[in-house]
Amino acid sequence: MQETVAKHETAAKHETAASLTPALRRCAHALLGRWPVAEARAGARSRADQDADDLAHEALLSFWRAGLLAREGGALQPPGALRLALLRCLTRLAREFSRREADFALFEETEASGGFQRDARHSPWSPEARALPRLPFESRAVLALATLERLDYADIGAVLDMTGAQALIRLARARAELASALTGVPQPHLRAASSLCEADLHGYADDLLEPSRRAEVEALLQRDGEAARRAAEWRRGAERLRGAFAALEAEPLPATLDFNPPAPAARRRAARKPWQGLFGWLSGAQRPVIAAH
Repeated sequence: MQETVAKHETAAKHETAASLTPALRRCAHALLGRWPVAEARAGARSRADQDADDLAHEALLSFWRAGLLAREGGALQPPGALRLALLRCLTRLAREFSRREADFALFEETEASGGFQRDARHSPWSPEARALPRLPFESRAVLALATLERLDYADIGAVLDMTGAQALIRLARARAELASALTGVPQPHLRAASSLCEADLHGYADDLLEPSRRAEVEALLQRDGEAARRAAEWRRGAERLRGAFAALEAEPLPATLDFNPPAPAARRRAARKPWQGLFGWLSGAQRPVIAAH
């Protein structure tokens, strides 16, 4: 756990628009519940990609217009603040989009009928990713934030405008809904009373427990086979879900998501050749404006 926290703290200290954009795009796909598919004809972009890229673009554009991306990494910005703010904005946009788009079943029907073929990004061993479209938006959101973004419950609450305890309750319900979607059998999100509370079980599965409490939970799990099975399944499901979206995150970003702040004038003049002139300036500093229009 300590290594995971240290890694995330280091990433937060060096967060930039460029470093956050791939994960933002990945999260947009998960929030929409659009399992990325490619049309049968070669070279055609899928509607899933377009919608997710549009949402990520809108979130980044709103921050860029407000000048928030230019100040990233500044001394006045708390570590991780830009990431949480972008995720909060993206989640709000995705929620509004989901309310407008009621016909999500169209994608599942089209894929089942053979109108689309699966792209190479698909991971056939990730049933969790294929089950995302069948979950309510709020369940997809909390699963994406906990599993793909690996946020703790307090940060999930900050993104979803609730307390950390409420975020944990919602995560427990979302995991039960996901299990129901996978098995076809309704699953309760609360288990019978035992020596292990639900908060500890989820915290153990998400690597959020302090070392001392983690050791206690591991000892209890050795005597509670059902709890150990549930925690292990949550961990395996999270790994499969992250693996399913890993290829998407590694893809080159579309031009509409390039919001790198322009380099300082002196550095930019020193880096470019004299003949670049106006065209070099336009392709660098003004790229976000061109993409926006």
